[in-house]
Amino acid sequence: MEKNDFLIYNEAVYRLHDCQTLAELKPALLTQVRLLVPCTYASLIPITRDPETLAAVHGEPVCVPRGFQPVEKAWLEQADQAYTLWMSHAAETMVVRDSEVLAGDNCFSARSYREVYLRHGIVDCVQMNIAWGGQTLSRLALYRTREEGLFTEQDTFCLRALANHINLAWGRCLRGRKESAAAGRSMEELTAEYQLTRREEEILGLVFRELNNEEILEKITISQNTLHKHLQNLYRKCGVSSRLGLLKLRTG
Repeated sequence: MEKNDFLIYNEAVYRLHDCQTLAELKPALLTQVRLLVPCTYASLIPITRDPETLAAVHGEPVCVPRGFQPVEKAWLEQADQAYTLWMSHAAETMVVRDSEVLAGDNCFSARSYREVYLRHGIVDCVQMNIAWGGQTLSRLALYRTREEGLFTEQDTFCLRALANHINLAWGRCLRGRKESAAAGRSMEELTAEYQLTRREEEILGLVFRELNNEEILEKITISQNTLHKHLQNLYRKCGVSSRLGLLKLRTG
């Protein structure tokens, strides 16, 4: 690993462990991984288990850029036929590079390539399943176009080197969410009830950590005026008039 790559890796580790909620972790993870392994598109698809059948249930994709989300939704429609579906059931983390597993033209004969990805100029994908407690919790996928070329062994090495940190950060945030739900109302409940945007959900999570405005601005790259507008929208949507009112939402 080159010196510059090591510095990026070290910064990525710090940013991941600095996240306290999944709402913070998901965009931070995609941003940091793309700095370490450059690519045009990246996505996270959360995975849960059906309590009766134990089948893997894929949730709403989080994508960078956001315009890539319809592509991943199209993949989800035929995920049951994907050759990497086994990764959604794996107990441990694996990193798979399509150009390595599907050598030659085989990748272009796969249905997901023919019907979903080729039209967007994608020629290679590297995937990692995020696992914690013996269960896969999410699918991380990075995509490159013809202009960028194929992923390399160095790219998969970088992901493997970061995997334990990703898993630990995800598991810690998930555990914190469960503890929060046990103590009061979950962020998902609040987001659904008050119809919060992704940014509003992120800011509310930081307010719940009792961060002041300056500390929030250090976490997210927006202006002070924009933060003020988001807070006013939160007050209006949640029917409160102060920061204290927002904090009381945690206990219902």
